[in-house]
Amino acid sequence: MNLDPTVVARGLVRHWNYFSQHIIASPGMAHPMQACFEESYVAMGAAHAMDLLGDARLTAICRRYNDRMMRYQGVNWPEMFDMGYGYDRDAAGVVNCSCVADNASTANGMLEVVRIFPHLPENSRVLASVKLYLDHCLKHFRTNRGVMGVGVLNHKVNEPGLEEHWCPSSLFAKTLIRYAELTGETKYYDAAVPLIEYISTFDYKDTILAEWTKGAPQQVLIYTSEGLIAALANPEMKKRLLAPLRHVIQFSLKAGPATVIPAQAPNQVHGELATTAKAAGNTIWARLEARFAEFTDWFHQNQMADGCFEHPPSDHYRCYEPGMAWLLLDAAQRVEGCDWLESIAAKQLRLMATDAGKLYYGLYANDFASGLALLSFATAGGILQQRDPVAWAAALGGVFDRGEDLW
Repeated sequence: MNLDPTVVARGLVRHWNYFSQHIIASPGMAHPMQACFEESYVAMGAAHAMDLLGDARLTAICRRYNDRMMRYQGVNWPEMFDMGYGYDRDAAGVVNCSCVADNASTANGMLEVVRIFPHLPENSRVLASVKLYLDHCLKHFRTNRGVMGVGVLNHKVNEPGLEEHWCPSSLFAKTLIRYAELTGETKYYDAAVPLIEYISTFDYKDTILAEWTKGAPQQVLIYTSEGLIAALANPEMKKRLLAPLRHVIQFSLKAGPATVIPAQAPNQVHGELATTAKAAGNTIWARLEARFAEFTDWFHQNQMADGCFEHPPSDHYRCYEPGMAWLLLDAAQRVEGCDWLESIAAKQLRLMATDAGKLYYGLYANDFASGLALLSFATAGGILQQRDPVAWAAALGGVFDRGEDLW
């Protein structure tokens, strides 16, 4: 199934209608959404949609977002961005939460605005702001193996058990790569290498917080894929990753004596069978490709007939899923051998443009889900506009002429 211009145009217009009437479109400095990292995906979607819709408010949203993030940087924790939550402090004055992962999503949104609007006069200040954040995290939250910790959580710096974690490692790796792409500062590519090895080899089905089973595979797949795709699509990273594994051994839960034969325990807990390692490859790049192949297989095998994916154990985690089409299309465009992912994304976009998709995902009600959907439709629109500008213009004009999507 290929992308359908009418479906994409309808979804894009509907979501922009929602956000154009939302407080996020206000020039005020109030925080329009509970979490700033959630708003970052709206800013990214708006940036991608600007050329498609020609509405100057889209650029204004992006600029106001970046301005607010710079204004409040360091207010709650040195050099970290405002999260929109986690402000309460303990007796020692440590905030409840200023985590690396959500800050990285914020930074990634800021960098995408710089990339898409390179002419904006404030871009040098935005890059300097992101650099402050990167350098702070590399100095204070990175382990001696080069892996990223959770940051500040529950009033603790790198809370025990979360000194190294897949989510901040993936999103922070993407920030490092994007910043290096925009500035040419190659040391940030180098800093991303152990993080990419980590997320390419960790046991994502057996993490300390058990996100795969207690949360949703979608959460793990989306956030980890952001880092994987950023590395797979970057030639500078490929040069660095075509190197032997540094053997950043991953941690998993310790085996209990009742479930594992004692003679097997030493290798079963922290290692893997030699045949499995050989099949996956012994370079970081090979493991990276193998890991993303696992993920794309999940997307293919677990998509339902209507376009959604295997239902998460908690309805709360549905809100992550509308971002899948964005990542699949990003990979289809920029990662060799992944063009087939467009068909999976097209099927999901068709669902999200219907009332059934609106009800399932809580679109036009849940801001996070709606922002991710906006980004997915805008990414698809960009592909269609480049592929056939006349067909895209006709589809968009048809939606406006019908008027049924203008509410």
